[in-house]
Amino acid sequence: MYANFIRKNALAGIAIAAILVLSVFPSGTSVAKDKTLYERLGGYDAVSAVVDDFAGKLFIDPVVGARFFGMSADSREGFRQKNKNLVCKVTGGPCKIISRSTATTHGGLGIKASEFKIVAQHLVDTLNKFKVPEKEHKELMAIIATLRPDIVEVEDK
Repeated sequence: MYANFIRKNALAGIAIAAILVLSVFPSGTSVAKDKTLYERLGGYDAVSAVVDDFAGKLFIDPVVGARFFGMSADSREGFRQKNKNLVCKVTGGPCKIISRSTATTHGGLGIKASEFKIVAQHLVDTLNKFKVPEKEHKELMAIIATLRPDIVEVEDK
């Protein structure tokens, strides 16, 4: 189901977050089989750049941006840092997650499936902007899709 969600959104140009990326790889880069997704994405600096771009899109989005209304610059920076650490950790990097669980963070907010889709599309757009290779792009989106049950509370259309 999640694979179809990701494939559908990627093909339609639609797609999550809470969340991020990641890197510019020259075409034809050879990837060793033992490298983590984090390493293949380009490490912390690449993750940081992608999360910054991604978060910026969320903050100004006409729909999901309302969820960040009134958030101070300091709080927005904390949001970025927590998401950098999250992406770093879930992709095999050395970072520690410094936030509450996904379910606790998003619980009770009434987040709609359509909002999750908007956030996912912003991540897809950011990954495309940074020319993240298809394999790594799909791997990251598959990880993000696993967060959906802890984020979405309202199944709208």
